[in-house]
Parts: sequence; structure tokens; C-alpha cells
Amino acid sequence: MIDIHTHILHDVDDGAKDIETALKLIEIEVNQGVNKIVLTPHVQSRVTRANLSEHHEKFEVLKNFVKSKNINVDLYLAAEILYQAHIDTKFDDYTFGKEKYILIEFSTRAKTPIEEICFDIMHLGYQVIVAHVERYQYLSIDDIFKIKQTGALLQVNASSILNLDQHVSKKTIKQLIKFNLIDIIASDTHNIEKRPPNLLEAKTYLKKYYKDDELDLLFNRIQL
Repeated sequence: MIDIHTHILHDVDDGAKDIETALKLIEIEVNQGVNKIVLTPHVQSRVTRANLSEHHEKFEVLKNFVKSKNINVDLYLAAEILYQAHIDTKFDDYTFGKEKYILIEFSTRAKTPIEEICFDIMHLGYQVIVAHVERYQYLSIDDIFKIKQTGALLQVNASSILNLDQHVSKKTIKQLIKFNLIDIIASDTHNIEKRPPNLLEAKTYLKKYYKDDELDLLFNRIQL
């Protein structure tokens, strides 16, 4: 499996606090069957605590640390970009994969024209992935259909699938599954205690809703 949304990179945001925690999270992922992990630290967010240069420095340290432990996993560096209309984001700094993917999150409180924003960014040549689309409570199911029609990919958190996120309604998840709107399941893991990696549990839960090939695609869609 591939986990394309994680806060494993250490000491850069509200995710892993140190390299030891990062290693434990990676080990949990690998034990669940994940062999490729995209590290997506928060940028342009109130929890951002490091700049792009520091991301790359810590990424190299973490890669070497993982290699020294002989852990069989491929790591990639990107970001979870909080969309800010007043900031001219250099998206090229945060792309990953063969299709110039960028992972973008939006305000969960202020109603945001996500459809229009996705359309505009896709027009620039990037493949937008909307982070945890189920968390934007101001979106109706019709709104989500329209976002998908822009060509953007919709990512849902494994914790939401498992009904572990109190800010996400079960009805929303059921509708996303029913209307086949989910493109990617990712962990959005932050820590071991409250937000651990849980892709395998989510995949097991979803077996009753998807055929095997459809299910595999939810966890392996992205070409890295």
C-alpha cells in the first residue's frame, strides 16, 4: 500500500515530535503492509514550524536513519498545503509522483470555493489531491461531485472511514462510498497515541463495500 498523507517528518509541525517517533510510525506503517510513504508536513498553516530547506534537511536525515535500520520502505517528500488566497504558493516546491500531484487542504470553518480553486490549479498543470474532503462540513454531496468533475482527486482519512473522527459525520462517509466518490484513502497520521497509522484496518473495513481491484486502487492509485 501507499500512504500519501502523513505527518511523519519529525519536528516540523504538529506531527512526529522527534526522529524516534517518526521511526516508530514508519515501522507501524510497514507492519501494516505499506511500502511507500509520502511525507506531507503542513505548510502555510498555523502549525508549520519549519521552512522548505529544513524539510529537505530532516528528510535526508530520516532517510538515512531508516536505511541504517534496514527498513524496507520508500520515502518521498511533499507537503500538505493549506490554501491561502493571499499567498502566491510555489507549487513546484511541493509536487510528488509522476503526475505532479499536490496535496491541498482547505479551511474547515470558512466556506471556501474549493471547486473553483481546484479548477484553476489543475489548469496550471498540477494534479490536485483534496486532503480529507470529508472534513469540510460546508460541502454538500453535490459540491463534492462538482469538485471531482474538475479532475481533482478526493482523499479521505482512514480514521474517518473507521468513524474515529468526531468532526466527520457517518452519513458523509456513507454517501462518499455509495456514490463512489473516494479516490484515495490515506492515514493522515500525526502520532502514535491519538492519530496512529491505520490503513490496514480501514482496508479491512471497506472489503464489504468494494470489489478487490477497486479496493486495491484506493490504496495504490498514486504513481510515484
